[in-house]
Amino acid sequence: MEFGRQPKNTKEIALLKRCYYAGMKNGWASGKYATMDGDFIDENDRLNEKSICFIDDKKVLKEFFKFGNWCLGQGVIYKDLFFLQQVNGGDEWATYKITDDRIFQFESITFRRFITPDKNDKDHQTFESLIKNMVNSSPTKCMTLDYNKK
Repeated sequence: MEFGRQPKNTKEIALLKRCYYAGMKNGWASGKYATMDGDFIDENDRLNEKSICFIDDKKVLKEFFKFGNWCLGQGVIYKDLFFLQQVNGGDEWATYKITDDRIFQFESITFRRFITPDKNDKDHQTFESLIKNMVNSSPTKCMTLDYNKK
């Protein structure tokens, strides 16, 4: 199943490369921690430039996360956010904010709980509101995890 697209222009190619370099600092997605444990990890089995795509539509982004079971190092860029899979075959996404001068991780999210909520959770936040709040929040609000505060 195909969800994302490749970069359309040189600006998007540069953004993809910036996200790749930021993601390579993540010990799980880069495979660094696996090799430290003595495991062999091939470049294709971790974050690489080909494992990052762009998604432009929030509904498609939701379906992407709903699909689940993504490979270690799968990355997706949506607006000013970059999501990076930290678990092979899992649902644990390092979440980054993209600014003109930096890309920084501010959260780690399991999307399943936002897409398929527990019916007993009265304070449940929807996937749509979570994404909207992260996109609309300043880098400072993201860094201090205040992106959901009203």
